[in-house]
Amino acid sequence: MTDSFDTPEAQEARRALEQRLLLEPFDSALRAEYGELLLAAGLHAEALAQARLLTQQLAQNPLGPLLAARALLAQGDREQAMQRYTAARALPGFETIDELEQLALRAQRVEGARLQLVSSAGQAPVRSIQDVAAEKVRFSSIVGMEDLKKTIRLKIIDPYLNPGIFARFRMQSGGGILLYGPPGCGKTMVARAIANECNAAFVSVGISDVLNMYVGESESNLAAMFDKARSQAPCVLFFDELDALAYSRSKASSNTTRTVVNEFLTQLDGVGRENRGVLVLAATNMPWDVDDAMKRPGRFSRQIFVAPPDLEARREMLRSKLVGVPCEELDLDTLATQLEHYSGADIDGLIEMAKESAVSDGLAGNERGLNADDFRYATSQQRPSTMDWLRTVRNVVKYAGDDGSFREVEQYLKRVKLL
Repeated sequence: MTDSFDTPEAQEARRALEQRLLLEPFDSALRAEYGELLLAAGLHAEALAQARLLTQQLAQNPLGPLLAARALLAQGDREQAMQRYTAARALPGFETIDELEQLALRAQRVEGARLQLVSSAGQAPVRSIQDVAAEKVRFSSIVGMEDLKKTIRLKIIDPYLNPGIFARFRMQSGGGILLYGPPGCGKTMVARAIANECNAAFVSVGISDVLNMYVGESESNLAAMFDKARSQAPCVLFFDELDALAYSRSKASSNTTRTVVNEFLTQLDGVGRENRGVLVLAATNMPWDVDDAMKRPGRFSRQIFVAPPDLEARREMLRSKLVGVPCEELDLDTLATQLEHYSGADIDGLIEMAKESAVSDGLAGNERGLNADDFRYATSQQRPSTMDWLRTVRNVVKYAGDDGSFREVEQYLKRVKLL
């Protein structure tokens, strides 16, 4: 690990960077350099805070997750460090960190030994290290959204945990559910919570896990993902960004897209295979681009709208995210009311921007806690990212015909007076 050398020269260098960051808060290269200085000085918590800001500023860059991984490793939190490092691996420009690479290899060797041991005993294979990496989040970890949780319990979890109900009507457990809604509202988190509530393995599939430039490889990768889920049943097989993997064939200009969709449909139907005990979940921001055949009975026939957080959820998010943060008197009820249509990701960004405002005053000699002015500044700089999506889906609801596909979102738009 990096040794801590907090010399007067290093402190002066940090102060100089702090002043520059006040003038250029969105200069990611500058923030990365500042984070490195904090890490070298042994200020791990402060380095971790800069890593979070970097990740928000550069969502597809490994700089933030790698800095976070090193800071967490220095704090002795190997599990969290590995999660950040695993996230960084999937991003372009990733560079290995020897200490974390050794931990990853060691974990893979241990997992491989466990897999061989259990398989040799004739039992179902255990989950791989990539599957275990998903946070053990449950519905109790998700604030607010009580109506959504109730719907999911009724439509997904309770039937899954009570297969006798299915047996009475000669139905199989499993099937497909599509979660759709604006970005940043927790669709992936909800999927992981469903897996844990069902006490099932969780296999997450991204675009890069399937799509390949060579003919036939994408279809083969897709089939392998289904086989992996079947071998671990009961299992939740989760596809993120479904619109990229099952793009409407009537709109597609490539034969490759059509063959991938055809293979997807075949796997969902369980042709030549048994999908019993496999619950297929998918998430998309653009359900109108998903092939219509994917939404027929037996496939993703059940579609659930994941709306932006409601008032109660926004209030609870603010309360939980401000625990341990120096605050002056804040009216969270009023603030939550002002954040209508903000996604969970928007609220995260808003709080970080408010913190920057308070820190700026602190560096100028006026140390204080977060106050209402900081949040007024933040809301003046940031608008809810869900509005573009809501306007788009409003047009879909109004002009794409009334087939009932978007009944939930139509009711939501009427409730918030956007339709």
